[in-house]
Amino acid sequence: MPEKLYKYLPSQYVDNVLNKGDLLFRNLTFFRQYKDEQQGDPLEGHHRDNPDEGVVLTNLTTGKKTEGDFSFLNSTNSDLIFVFCMSKTYNENLYKEFKSDACITITDVEKFLLRTRVKIKHLLSCHRSGLLHDPVTYYAANKRAEFNIKDPKVLPFAKDETFLRQDEYRLVFGKKKAFKLVQRIVMNGAYDFREDAKKGTAAKKIISIGDISDIAHVQYLAT
Repeated sequence: MPEKLYKYLPSQYVDNVLNKGDLLFRNLTFFRQYKDEQQGDPLEGHHRDNPDEGVVLTNLTTGKKTEGDFSFLNSTNSDLIFVFCMSKTYNENLYKEFKSDACITITDVEKFLLRTRVKIKHLLSCHRSGLLHDPVTYYAANKRAEFNIKDPKVLPFAKDETFLRQDEYRLVFGKKKAFKLVQRIVMNGAYDFREDAKKGTAAKKIISIGDISDIAHVQYLAT
């Protein structure tokens, strides 16, 4: 568990988070559809395996082989999984990246997670797994993953290594029918990840855990 966590945000929302404990969770579809390249990623909730050398597919019924530029996708339903994004790193560059001028530092991570877990546990529509939390694992699509790519509860914590600088830590919960694995093979170039993301429905959920000023403080970006 990290010693501290950092939430970068516009200063207009500081009071809601610090003094009311209003945590804005968004579903993975929101980030799949978000056009800003710093925060949007059409592969949220996915792991993409895209070998450099190409792929040979074999039809087990006919024995016919097909060679081409394919990707293997493991994913889960991004409409049903909600995340609250933080960072393990305090870095002034992240203010700009997240379009923020304030940063709330969580100084007692254990208490923060406990308060959030209790609130999520009482959501009527929540998956039985309750609150999940972990650092994001960054991967390269052309390299072997260092995590279980077929575990749908792991996939919300997987992101491409191009986001590594954000050093993200996530709080995650799903609705009752969340965390079902979907496996696909797609042809690169012919398959549009952003068009696929448009099929989903973005959603948000505010989880209010109460005043957290006893376990957090705010810093503002110097101008």
